[in-house]
Amino acid sequence: MSARPLRKSLANAAAASGLALATMFASAAIAPSTAAADTGDRTQTVGCASLWVNDSAGATHARLQSCTVTWGKNIFDGSYWQTVKFQLLDARTDGVCAKSNVILSPSGSSAQASECNGVWTTKTASFNGRATNIFIRIAYGSSSSYGNVSTNVTPPSGF
Repeated sequence: MSARPLRKSLANAAAASGLALATMFASAAIAPSTAAADTGDRTQTVGCASLWVNDSAGATHARLQSCTVTWGKNIFDGSYWQTVKFQLLDARTDGVCAKSNVILSPSGSSAQASECNGVWTTKTASFNGRATNIFIRIAYGSSSSYGNVSTNVTPPSGF
């Protein structure tokens, strides 16, 4: 056995290894991975109760469903926000609309909406600032005391 074939094999192996390393580094230089920058935004979404308003005879006139509150904050600048989203329905199209009122506490900021056509309609209320709770109420006409007419949503821990 001669030393020449062994040297040639080692030289070929070293060249192949060098080529593999060069290819790997070139690929990394061409397509660097990008890291996403942290904006500081943190959110948590919680569900809230479905609501309805009945008349004194028990017929449902207004409904609220698919209710969520997204609580948001930014850990860098200290800002807070909330987004309330739900569907509202005027269950009886008799000329009196279903109405909602979303109130941010303690600021008292509020957002009202209505639906008059007997179709589930998505409504959104957005607020800025820190909140201790969000109060959601629906109404129908002047007599809106029957049924599950309101709910109160408190923030999750840390919001």
